[in-house]
Amino acid sequence: MRQEELAARYSISRVPIREAMSRLAADGVLVFRPRRGYAVKTLRVEEIDEVFKLRTIIEEHAGRLAAAHRSPDHVKGVEVILGQMNAVDLSDPHGVRKWLELNRNFHAQLFASSGQAHVCRIAATLRDTVEPYIRIEIMITGDLAQANAEHQKIFNAFRRGDAETCARLCRAHCEHTAQRLLEGLNSRGTTGSAAQATTDKRASQARRR
Repeated sequence: MRQEELAARYSISRVPIREAMSRLAADGVLVFRPRRGYAVKTLRVEEIDEVFKLRTIIEEHAGRLAAAHRSPDHVKGVEVILGQMNAVDLSDPHGVRKWLELNRNFHAQLFASSGQAHVCRIAATLRDTVEPYIRIEIMITGDLAQANAEHQKIFNAFRRGDAETCARLCRAHCEHTAQRLLEGLNSRGTTGSAAQATTDKRASQARRR
């Protein structure tokens, strides 16, 4: 990917494109290749496993803090997103894509309740690193029943202020996501196409940060 080509595609200057791509490179999503431009960094299965192991630690900690420090406004905000997720029509061609966006918002809002900006930033970076692979896997399988059930349990503990249960459920949710994803990737024997499929979306999200 070249900055000038993306700037032309989105009809904006090269400055926000350059800033977005630099940030994505710093986050490990892109890699710069001299005289060729940027490319999506392809993760090996072992690297994806490593990222998820880090996520389990961070998200368990974030879930504990979120439940301990949540306010009525925090609870209401997360509840609204959860309701929107449950109302998504997955038979609609754009349903899965909408659910994925709400899923991202659900976790971001939940962890934001902790009041710990650095924890939230690290959690978001780790999630961004593997999100392209999760996105493709869900779009292929369309299996969201387990994820929806786990989200509801996490929210119930969060609403009660049960910090230890919320932490345990956040960790289990992350572990189950990793298990489904890694099994899917191993069965297909590839990871590169998943990352490439969401290149434009990742760059577009970074521009808006």
